[in-house]
Amino acid sequence: MKILKLTENRIPESINLANRVFRKDGGDMGKDYPALFSPENAQNVLCIEEDGKIVSIFGLLFKDVQIFSARIKTSLVGSVCTDERYRGHGYSTLLMSEAGDYSRKKGASLMMISGDNSIYRKFGAVDAGVYYAHFVDGDNTVEYHEATLDDLDDLMLLHAKDPVRFVRDRKTFKVMLETSKADNMPAKIFVSNEAYIVVTEGVVEKDKENRYHCVEHGGCQIDVANLVKSVASRMSPMVIHTTDADCTLNEMFTSEKSIRRRFIGTVRILDSKLFLNQLKPYLEELPYDVKVMDDLSEMTKYIFGSTEYKSKSLQMPLPDYGLDYV
Repeated sequence: MKILKLTENRIPESINLANRVFRKDGGDMGKDYPALFSPENAQNVLCIEEDGKIVSIFGLLFKDVQIFSARIKTSLVGSVCTDERYRGHGYSTLLMSEAGDYSRKKGASLMMISGDNSIYRKFGAVDAGVYYAHFVDGDNTVEYHEATLDDLDDLMLLHAKDPVRFVRDRKTFKVMLETSKADNMPAKIFVSNEAYIVVTEGVVEKDKENRYHCVEHGGCQIDVANLVKSVASRMSPMVIHTTDADCTLNEMFTSEKSIRRRFIGTVRILDSKLFLNQLKPYLEELPYDVKVMDDLSEMTKYIFGSTEYKSKSLQMPLPDYGLDYV
C-alpha cells in the first residue's frame, strides 16, 4: 500500500472508481466534476494504490473564498471513496490526515467538505455557517432566460457583486455553466438584465419534499428577489437558500415557514494563525479581537456559527456551495 498523487494518465482509473461508488445507477463523475478530475488538478487528488491499482481516492480542489474584504485560501473536499473490496483498512482516514497536511502546505487555512461522516468528524470537521431557507411566492414578471455561454460575461459581473463568494475566473465559470450541476444535482441558471439565480430540483436537509431550490444568486439582492419570484411563477414550490450576509433577501423572504439550516457538508479551520492572517483585512474593520483557540473545531464553530454551538458566536458568513460543489 502506498499513498500517491493522481497523475494525468490515471485520471480515467480514478473516475471509474468514483463511478462505481457514487454512480451505480449511471452517470459520470468526470463529466459532473470536470475541474476536480482535470489534468490541471490531478496532483491534488490523493490516492492509495494496492495490487497495482487505485483503490481509494480523496479529491481536493483549491479555491479562494472572498469574505467581504478578506480572501481565504480554501481546500474543497469531494469524491472521497474506497473500492468496496478494499474497505475496512482505514484508507480514507489515512488520506484525510494526509489531505490536511497537504492542504496546509499549499497555503489553505480552511477546509470545506461535501460530506458529514465519522472520518471527517474524527479529523475535527464540524457543522459550521449560518444558512437559511425561505419559501418564495411567484408574483413577479421580470423578463429572464436560461443562461448560455453568451451570458458568461454578465454572469461573471453579477457574481462579483456578492461580498461573500467563491472566487471564479472565466475558465472556471465557463466549465460550471457547461456542466450545469449545483449541490450535486442538475441545475439551471436563469438570468435577467440585473441578476442571475441557480435552481436545482430535489430535497434538502429538514425538508424531505421535492422542491425547486435557488441555491445561488448574483446581482443586487432586490433584483435577485424579483428574478426568483418570476421564476417561481412557473417553477413551484420554490425555496431560496441564503447566508447570514444576505440581509435584504432574509428580510424580504423570512416567514413562519423559514428554517435555519446547516451547511451541506462540514468545515474545519486548518491553521488558526494562517486563517486569521488571511482574514486580517476584514478583522481590522471589526471592533473586537479574535483570538487563536487550541481546539480548532470549537474555533470553527465560534467564528462561523453552528447549529451545534450553544454559546454566542461571531457568525462570520461563509458562502453556500452552489455551483462550486465538488
